[in-house]
Amino acid sequence: MAYDLDLFLQQVVDTLRPLLDTDRVLVYQFLPDQDGIVAAESVGADWLPLRGQLIYDPCFENGWGDRYRQGHVGVVTDVQHDDLEPCYADLLTRLQVQAKLAVPILAGSQLWALLIVHCCGSPCNWHQSSHELLRHVARQVGQTIYQNELERQLARQHQTRPALEQTEQLFQLFTDHVDQLLFIRDAVSGQFLYVNAAFERIWEQPLAGLYDDPSLWLRQIHPDDLPQVLASVGRQFEGNSVRREYRIVRPSGRVRWIEAHVRVVEDDQGQPRYMVGWAEDCTEHRELQAHLRATEATLSRRVGQEQLLRMLTARMRESLDFETILSAAVAGIKTVFNADRAVIFEILADGNRRIAQQATHPSYITVTDAMIPPGPLSPDYLERLRTGQPYIVNDVDTAIWSSEIMAFLNSIMVKSAMIAPITHPFGGDRHPVWGILVVHACGENRQWQPFEANMLQHFADQLTTALHQAELYRQLQAANQELDRIAKVDSLTQLANRRWLDEYLNQEWQRLARERKPLSVVLADVDFFKPYNDTYGHAAGDQCLIDIASAISHGVRRPADLAARYGGEEFALVLPDTDSAGAIRVVQMVRHHLQILALPHGASPSSPTITLSFGIATLVPTPGNPAESILAAADQALYAAKDAGRNQYQVFQRRP
Repeated sequence: MAYDLDLFLQQVVDTLRPLLDTDRVLVYQFLPDQDGIVAAESVGADWLPLRGQLIYDPCFENGWGDRYRQGHVGVVTDVQHDDLEPCYADLLTRLQVQAKLAVPILAGSQLWALLIVHCCGSPCNWHQSSHELLRHVARQVGQTIYQNELERQLARQHQTRPALEQTEQLFQLFTDHVDQLLFIRDAVSGQFLYVNAAFERIWEQPLAGLYDDPSLWLRQIHPDDLPQVLASVGRQFEGNSVRREYRIVRPSGRVRWIEAHVRVVEDDQGQPRYMVGWAEDCTEHRELQAHLRATEATLSRRVGQEQLLRMLTARMRESLDFETILSAAVAGIKTVFNADRAVIFEILADGNRRIAQQATHPSYITVTDAMIPPGPLSPDYLERLRTGQPYIVNDVDTAIWSSEIMAFLNSIMVKSAMIAPITHPFGGDRHPVWGILVVHACGENRQWQPFEANMLQHFADQLTTALHQAELYRQLQAANQELDRIAKVDSLTQLANRRWLDEYLNQEWQRLARERKPLSVVLADVDFFKPYNDTYGHAAGDQCLIDIASAISHGVRRPADLAARYGGEEFALVLPDTDSAGAIRVVQMVRHHLQILALPHGASPSSPTITLSFGIATLVPTPGNPAESILAAADQALYAAKDAGRNQYQVFQRRP
């Protein structure tokens, strides 16, 4: 079969590089003079392209060729630290290589090329699966090259030496060196007319035995696959090529997968004459396909998880409310890991745990605080959490737990778990772990991968950052609230100050103007306060104002009412949605509490105790009038109370 060698090799390296997640994959083809050329290459944009370059390896003459012919795999994990010959280390450095994996491509017995993988950005500890994948691909590439070379030889021999003997020799050469089993059978008797040597290698049976017993191959088919193979035998005579995949059981007991293709050849009268076909051991191919599917699924899942991780991290950063962050976190984490349950446990100061947040599949139990075994965690478990590292429990039944923890996990149907500690941002050495982030698989055991555990720890670290931000935000809110309170409160009496009084009065004036409801304002003045200060001193005067403020506060019963220090020894009450009668009741309540206090006032000409004079004004606000108008009205009423002899209240009466 004719094929484009350059295109074939390029497809190989282009396919391998993303599968291995590496920086460069190339085919280094040997030339007759011991030099080599980069025949195909797939390389990342950041690294030096080598395709088409002649590269002389001075170390190759030191026995490396023989090693590769024997199937040796060349491994370098770190160019700077591995024990390499200086000439070889220098060559790799010039090619920007930090780690290398090389397997031979053998075309028959000839060392035709090397299939090489490079890590250029960093050293690499090559996984065994990478070795196996490269060996398999190199073997398939070598076989393809060898078979096509034989075909070209046959074609040349056919053109130049058409003698039948020469053709038969080349055919025998070809069939003895291919991996596939080739056969020809009599279509009527089923007798094998020709079978090549591959039968002995694949079936592990002598070739002569198959000629003597044509059913020998059939008896080794796995019992589960035998019915479908027998059913396909009849379809061979319907004129179509039949493809089969089935398992055989070798005498050694090993099970191998076989792929076979069979076609019936008819004679001149259209009657079946021969059955021709081929079969090969496709076990490694199937395993590679399964490995590739698993790798693709893992990569796809990892990409999806990382995308969800970035999205969830962004959402967590959008909020400063810690409860909102926790709720979004467990919902997102459950989705990211396709888990049955995601739980955040907070470790309390006494060692007990509580559920800070959880997301659970409807098919499984929602965990409650009452289900959690009481008491602190074991010292060993806490020490493990303090390392800040995640860990995986793929089977909880095989893990070492206390009987209480085991009973708890069984009660909530946990099969597998991943656990990541959440560091306390303010805990210090006494309380370094704030809590635990856990994902559960409940329906069946899960084989979570290390990269997934690391991703879960990343989530936990984000929660630590969120904890820190939430605490700083709480402190900021508390500071702002305190600043706001200070800005609105009189430092001596702890009533509202004049600034907040004016702002609040204007706010309520506008609101009640829209609602067309009454607003009452009460102004109060301490009677004969200057003589009090002169007699008892300013410190006693300040204490007297504090006591009066407590009596005035008793008149504020509703959230909308406001008591304020108006200035000096004057006080004010703002009473929204209150008529004159309601304002009078508030004043009487204040006077009652003041009488109970019975604050002595030896310098008063009218009373042995402290008294107040009150001015009451009630208006229905109108948009055209300012809020100051009701203060002026209350002030008029206050002066009327003083003129009438003090220790009383007067209600503002609008003059006709």
